[in-house]
Amino acid sequence: MGVGLALAGGVLMGCIGIAGKLGAGVGLSPFVLLAAQVVLLAPLSGMLLLIRQGWAGIKPVSPWILTIRTVSGFIYFSAFYEALKGIPVADALVLESTNPFFAMLLAKVFLGHRVSAATICLAILAFLGVCLILFQHSAQGILNPYSLLALLAGVARAAGSVATGVAGRTEPPERIMFYYAVGMLVFSVSIATWEGAQLETSSLWILAIPALLFVPQNLAYTVANRIAPAYLVGALFYSAILIGLFADHFIFSTEFGIRGVIGMGITVAAGLGLAWVRARELK
Repeated sequence: MGVGLALAGGVLMGCIGIAGKLGAGVGLSPFVLLAAQVVLLAPLSGMLLLIRQGWAGIKPVSPWILTIRTVSGFIYFSAFYEALKGIPVADALVLESTNPFFAMLLAKVFLGHRVSAATICLAILAFLGVCLILFQHSAQGILNPYSLLALLAGVARAAGSVATGVAGRTEPPERIMFYYAVGMLVFSVSIATWEGAQLETSSLWILAIPALLFVPQNLAYTVANRIAPAYLVGALFYSAILIGLFADHFIFSTEFGIRGVIGMGITVAAGLGLAWVRARELK
């Protein structure tokens, strides 16, 4: 069941990426997309929190770590949606899926976790793959801003993962999810209002995709992480990249250069290698 849920979560994330690309194509603000993404999650998680914890459960034990979790999640999706304006869905998903390596680094620095030599080698391999992807998108090469935004999304996602692990020591999952959703909704609506973002009724169907899919996607990953090893869930996230590749080819008619394809293969292989190393270390 955990494997199926992890695969489903990856597929749904790929579909959310497609919505982001469609939104970029019609000029939707990333912050409007992000607001739509959490507009259902915020009230639903609030109801779950009240049912499970009562009114007393609303008060956080560690507000600072919940704030870090919210800010990192906001940066993650904002950067991801902005990156989709300039690079294919699959490339954005590959670049942001480097987050396990950043998570390892952050866990080492802030939590004192041990990092093996094999993990360091795989991180170097992933970095080489990322460089190949970055170089294919423009004459700017590795300084292409859209590619760097996707990489920033990976860093922010890693920070969010570490913050979630720390928050889980004192906060129940439903409280973490509630403040995560409410915080992102407040941030995204505030910035979208400030920038005067326009919303056409013809684009509402695009906004409905992240609004409807983010709740089951979040739920699938939450449950999968509770019943399956985290390294396995992380590896199965690469199902999102397959959805992105399918969409890039058949919906957006994207042609990938050989360097980009090789870069994707190297980065994904490094991620799967990390999952295998983690599995051996935890035995």
